[in-house]
Amino acid sequence: MILNIQLIECGRAEAVKAFRHQVDPDRVDGLRYARTYLTAELRRGLLPSVDVTGAVLFTGWDDQKDADRFRDHPVARRFAGGYEVCMQPARSIGQLPGLPELPRREAPVPDGSPVAAYTVGEVKASRFLPFLKAAGAAEREAASHPGFLDGISIIRPPLVIGTFSLWRSLAAMRDYSLGSYPGGHLRAMEADRRGNFNSEMFFSRHIPVAAAGQWRGRDPLEGLLCGASSAGHRPAVPVLSRKVRHARR
Repeated sequence: MILNIQLIECGRAEAVKAFRHQVDPDRVDGLRYARTYLTAELRRGLLPSVDVTGAVLFTGWDDQKDADRFRDHPVARRFAGGYEVCMQPARSIGQLPGLPELPRREAPVPDGSPVAAYTVGEVKASRFLPFLKAAGAAEREAASHPGFLDGISIIRPPLVIGTFSLWRSLAAMRDYSLGSYPGGHLRAMEADRRGNFNSEMFFSRHIPVAAAGQWRGRDPLEGLLCGASSAGHRPAVPVLSRKVRHARR
């Protein structure tokens, strides 16, 4: 499977319009999965940001040619002109509704390749405040890690919350998520095991193979993509659009 993201930076009204336009995988050739989220900045303080910064569309495909043809779809056009990444799944824990099962065993990551993480959960209403407290340090510490390239909070109101992040290497991401630098993510995982915060939880790791456009005025993956798949061969390069990104309002 190929997982693509299309991320736009825009004002709240435009973001909500894009978020509301859903795609039915049964009505698009080759589409296996589609989900939209509102986006917000990763947490800098105790409480999550209430500022909507844009929207993101995640799509899963069997074939890159079908993914490229999707660019003419009305929903895809709403997300055009932002930042796009094409990824190959490398590892997953848990399951998301509608998403076919991704690899459970770790797929080899090419030497020098960056990695992406897509993590999302549905928080139990009764556990929302303890969840915010436990997750706060993990979000704050991600942005200060030297291997962190960029990331956002992703939200489906009222209680589906997650993150999408890009990392310079698998080692850097593991150091943050499972290592002792500085430990907030590990403590959040332990608190979740004790407190059972989520009714649905999903984590996946991916190998970016192509990117286009800009995110916050730059391409965080520029010069880092190795152009090789986990099997060691060059993947088909997607036809990613390079239109001017959406203006922030």
